[in-house]
Formats: sequence, C-alpha cells, structure tokens
Amino acid sequence: MRLVYASETPGRRGLDVYVTVVPGGRPRLLADVAGRDDFSPAWSPDGKLIAYRLNPVRGDEGDILVVPAGGGKPRNLTRSPAVADWSPAWSPDGRSIAFFSARDGGRDIWTMRPDGTGKRRLTDDAGLNEYPAWSPDGASIAFQTARAGEFEIFVMASDGSRPRNLTRHPSRDQWAAWSPDGRWIAFMSRRDGSDDVFVIRPDGTGARNVTRTPALEESHPAWSPTGELTFTRHGETGPISLWAVQPVGGKARRLRTIAEPVFAYDWAPR
Repeated sequence: MRLVYASETPGRRGLDVYVTVVPGGRPRLLADVAGRDDFSPAWSPDGKLIAYRLNPVRGDEGDILVVPAGGGKPRNLTRSPAVADWSPAWSPDGRSIAFFSARDGGRDIWTMRPDGTGKRRLTDDAGLNEYPAWSPDGASIAFQTARAGEFEIFVMASDGSRPRNLTRHPSRDQWAAWSPDGRWIAFMSRRDGSDDVFVIRPDGTGARNVTRTPALEESHPAWSPTGELTFTRHGETGPISLWAVQPVGGKARRLRTIAEPVFAYDWAPR
C-alpha cells in the first residue's frame, strides 16, 4: 500500500512530504521547499496527484498545491499567500477539492475544482471550520468545528446545507475520516482522558473507543485501501508508529515505524 505523509527531515527546518510503500518501502521525498512547511497531503482518487498545503514554518498563511504522485513540478491552486488555506480533501469523483480558507474574513470550508477555479464557500460561521472529509458517495462532508466552543465533528451536505452536530460531547473531537463503505466516521477524542481513536455512525449513534490506551496517544485516523482503520501512536519509547485496527472488535497491529514525527498522512487508492 502506498502512503503519503508529512514529516520533519533531519537537519532541515520545516516539514516535507514523502511517499513510501507500507510496510517496508523506502521514503521518497516528494515536496520540499526550504524554510517552508509542506503539510496535510491528500491523494487524488485516481492516484495520479497529491494535494498539499505549503506555508511558512509553523505559520498559518499559505496555499494549496498539487503535484504528480510520481514527482514533478507543483501547481499552486489558491495563489493567496497572505491568506490561510489548508486541509485539502478530494471528492470521491475527483472533480472537487474541499479545503479550509480564511479568505473573505471567515474561517470556513470551501470547495474548488482541481485546477483552482470555481471556489465556493460552504460554511459561514463565526467559529473555526476545518479538515473536511467526504463521504464515499460524495453527498456529505464531515468536518471539525469550534463554533460551539470545544471542537466537535459536524456533517453537512456537500453543498453546505443542513449542518448537524455529530458528536455532541463536551470533550475535544477532531480529525474526521469517513470509512470506504460509509458505515463509520472515525475521529480522535479526549473524552476518555487521553487522545484515542473513536468511530461513530453517520447518524451520530454507536460511538465507541477502538484504541483504549490511557498511557498512549493516538491520533490522525484514516482508512486504508483494505478498509482497516489506521492511526498514529505516540508515547512509546522510540519513533512514532503507524497502526491499523478493524473498527469493530479488532486487535490493533503495527504497520510501520517511522523515524521522524508524522504530522499528517493519506493512503493511495487501490
């Protein structure tokens, strides 16, 4: 399985984007701009392109770019370096990219075509709305929002209508990821006292903790092409590791150990 991820490069300042094969592939540097963070990579549904965020090191302002998955010249889609644009997410049909933007004075979810045209605002709320995740059928988008104080996971129609609070919990809930079969939305939560990975049904029922490791920290849930729920695990001795688990009744297994911190990742489609 091919994996794209953002990580620190030893001896360099900032984050870079790498592509590798799990479990045993050698990382290949894909996006690297000196003094900048290359972050939040997302694979296109056809596997040919990778979208990512480029911004000043540990800064917010930046753009969303796309680059061929095999390497090549990146193309800037947003061209607004003074505005924060981040967290690109491809629609299942590859015809749209959802993303966060601070343009027009908001902190909202937008969409655009893969060539950067047709930008359209989906949310219009005073709170922070970010990290969109499409449903497999493209009809809905899950996202995290702080509109009610602490972060919650909301779901809305893909045109921005009918937003609803999915998690409804006083603890912090973040990093929504929709399962390939549409049955589950995974997210990270601190509701049990530490960062754990949970799943919940799209109607808001059936929330359950699938990691349950109070002494460890799990985050960045995603779904592999085989349908396993994957996540990063922190707090162990040594490097960060990537794990996988079945969403119901499965036992977690280690997929790979990555020498440098992993800040975001995505799986290539089959």
